[in-house]
Amino acid sequence: MSAMTKVKSIAVALFAGSFLAVSPAIADDEAEQFIQAVLDEAEPYLTSEEEQIQFDGIKQLVDKYVDMRRVGLFTLGQYARQMTPEQKETYLPLFKDYATQIYQNSLSNYAGERLTVTGSIDRSERDIIVNSKIVNPQPGSQLADMVVHWRVYRDRDGNLGVVDAGADNIWLAIEQRSQFTSVIANNGGPPAGINALIDQLKKQTSE
Repeated sequence: MSAMTKVKSIAVALFAGSFLAVSPAIADDEAEQFIQAVLDEAEPYLTSEEEQIQFDGIKQLVDKYVDMRRVGLFTLGQYARQMTPEQKETYLPLFKDYATQIYQNSLSNYAGERLTVTGSIDRSERDIIVNSKIVNPQPGSQLADMVVHWRVYRDRDGNLGVVDAGADNIWLAIEQRSQFTSVIANNGGPPAGINALIDQLKKQTSE
């Protein structure tokens, strides 16, 4: 199984990733309200019995609320600044398609459920973790005690956007960065390694 496939497989189960612990800080009401509004908007899609409605709805929400450019560059780590303009022009749309598929598969695990915000932690003025849980889970459900996290970024103008998501301290973008940078390094570094990553993303998004 390739590194890229591993990321996708883990993400379907638990929003693939890892998270570095930080010291608790104050809560952020604005970020909590932002995520609750996203979850309320997602509810009709998650509770639909039609899988295509679920997937189409999640894609709309990802397009609307996830800062894909910021996430896509973050996942390249130190190599983001070494991309050529042509590589960046090819990579960013591919990453968006790839990450959207992961969000669709991951969030579909919560089909029929309703999520509500339970609190937040300000890692900094611009970097906030918002936590949520399932409302009235089915007895014995493996999702009953799961904490679903949303990492929110506040830009210089005060606008909020989602830059990562996870469950029980397992995160998507951080693991993607580990996998992506490994692909680049294992293929000789930039520019060849970035081209190798782009080729893998093309294969992943065409499957």
